Amino acid sequence: GRDVTAWLADPGLVAGNSYQVRTMIANPSIQELRAAGTEYPQWVTDRYLQVPGEIEPQLGVLAESITRSYITPYDKAQAITTYLRIKIQYTTQLAESPPSFMDPVVWVLFEYKKGFCMYSASAEVLMLRTLGIPARLAVGFAEGEFDLQRDRYTVARFNSHAWPEVYFPGIGWIDLV
Repeated sequence: GRDVTAWLADPGLVAGNSYQVRTMIANPSIQELRAAGTEYPQWVTDRYLQVPGEIEPQLGVLAESITRSYITPYDKAQAITTYLRIKIQYTTQLAESPPSFMDPVVWVLFEYKKGFCMYSASAEVLMLRTLGIPARLAVGFAEGEFDLQRDRYTVARFNSHAWPEVYFPGIGWIDLV
């Protein structure tokens, strides 16, 4: 299998350029996601289950406690998403920095309890991986602001975003947020 990691414009885009994209988006039902199983392709398990050894025990214990009463990868992912939305206060800037001896994701998750999308998405990806659920971090942009007069969206730097994606056999990568 192949995994697309990026699309690059050739020639490159500069401020004021516009472009069009056509895509096919998977839109499976919750029942299909719950029924997808755990028969992951080798290329997925080879790339999307790694967790740094020094933080795996902490994240694994938390992930297990959050998902203990759930069976399917879909329901476990939803439980972790809900937990993070409740426990991590969204902020666009951190007023403090993590201690040099502590992983930033662990610091936000267990001590600081505030962060932006990169922290929550990273925490979810790593916690899912400790449960044997392939996950990856996706980064890009939210849709931006729609201009009625020009009939187009303007996407700015502050529209940047990060989110977790979970792999479902027979379906592919799905963002659950």
